[in-house]
Parts: sequence; structure tokens; C-alpha cells
Amino acid sequence: MGVARGSLTRLRSATAAAHEDLDSALDVLERPWDAALHRRWLELTWGLLAPLERALGEQAQADPAALEVAGRVRADLALDDLRALGVPEAELARLPECPDVPAVPDRAAALGVRYVLDGSTLGGRLIARTVVAAGVPAAATTSLTGREGTGRRWRETTAAVEAAGADALPGMTAAALATFAAYRAWLAPLVRAGA
Repeated sequence: MGVARGSLTRLRSATAAAHEDLDSALDVLERPWDAALHRRWLELTWGLLAPLERALGEQAQADPAALEVAGRVRADLALDDLRALGVPEAELARLPECPDVPAVPDRAAALGVRYVLDGSTLGGRLIARTVVAAGVPAAATTSLTGREGTGRRWRETTAAVEAAGADALPGMTAAALATFAAYRAWLAPLVRAGA
């Protein structure tokens, strides 16, 4: 196995416990879901995505060879989902942002954050089906799955992680773990009792 392939495997291994902890705490696929819970999910998701995506966009401007950003953003989709639930614009304008998201000073950090965010759109497809089955309008689930091309973008992200190599691994890992931690802390209002 070459260094590039090892980078992805090692990143996945280093973040597996944090990923499992988040999934277990939220228990999205097993819990009862309704429009009120979905609205809270979207509000919190937006509050995390908005500052993270701004930081990723700023890093990408300084690093033109980095992963494309525009097709990966989902904060705007979260707002559209909230509009589909009937949330007034005045309330959308007052949504709080997470104050403690990881910094994105370089490509390694950007890849670590992207690994978590782009990966979440894969699980988002399962969540979207569960949420719609519970009666939430499909039009209010676009931020879960992202824009068309989710699978292709995930393959691009994992290829970039592999290509970054062992030297970038500490930075990617630290940023990915910080992103999982931000999710865990910011989505704490949704954590099921006992998690």
C-alpha cells in the first residue's frame, strides 16, 4: 500500500471513534422525527455550516488548486429547507452561528473539514429518506444530501486526502476531529438522553 492510500485509511481510523460517538449520540435513524425536530436540526445545521463554509471559501481563495467549494456548500440549502417548512425570513435572519468551529489555515485543515462535511452528505441520503417517511416534506431535506454530484464530490475529497500524503495527515486529522467535536457540541440540544 502506498503513502497516498494509507493517508485516507489512517484518517478514517483516527476519526472513527469521534464519528461513531456523534452518530450514536444523535441516533437520527432510530428516533421519532417530526417537523418541529427537523426544524431544530436545520437551524443547528445551518449554524455550524455557515461559519465552516466561509472559512473553507476563504482558504480556497488563497489556494486555487484546492477542492472546489461552490458545489459543496449547504448552508444556503439549510435556509431553503427552513423556508420550505414555513419559517419566516425574520427568524432566519436571527439564527445563531456556532462560535467554536475549527480554523482552516491551510489545505490540510481544509481537507480534514471537507472529509467530515462531504462524508455527512452520504449519510444524509439515509436520513432524508427516514425524515420524509416520518412526514417531513421532501423539499425541506435538500441540505441533508447536498447538490447533484454528491458521490463524485466525495470521491474527489477522498482522492485529495490520499494525494495529500503522510505529511498532511496530522493537520487533516486535527481538523477532522475538531469538526466532529464542533458537531457534537453544537448539536447537543438534539442528543438523545443517555448518549
